[in-house]
Amino acid sequence: MKHKTHQFSQEEKIEETIAQYMSAPVQSVTGNSTIFEVSQMMVERNIGSVLVKNGEEFIGIITERDLTRKVIGKGLDPKTPPVTETMSSPLITLDSDQPVTDANQFMAKHRIRHLAVTVDGKIEGILSVKDLVAFYANPRLRH
Repeated sequence: MKHKTHQFSQEEKIEETIAQYMSAPVQSVTGNSTIFEVSQMMVERNIGSVLVKNGEEFIGIITERDLTRKVIGKGLDPKTPPVTETMSSPLITLDSDQPVTDANQFMAKHRIRHLAVTVDGKIEGILSVKDLVAFYANPRLRH
């Protein structure tokens, strides 16, 4: 008879969720904020993206990449256009209970670097590529 490994002797693999790696609370601006104001906020808070709000509703996201490609790359004046002219919209979201590995595949599929994260259908955080690096750098996850 072959030896059967006891079920408790094997290390149980627990899937880590987006909630464990997302940044919260969400940093946001109103739609009439200028690109310059948003850029200053990103520098001051050392963040790579800001959500755009219209009242209580999040309507888009502006990222460092948007600033580079849609403003600087096109020679626009960052003090003139409102952020709504350069933001990415509609927002792409995933629920915070999803595994981080699913978020990684989802972000790659949609070619995004910042993901709005929902809790009970409400946007509560952001998951960035930087957060994914922290997840994959975790020694417990290396094989």
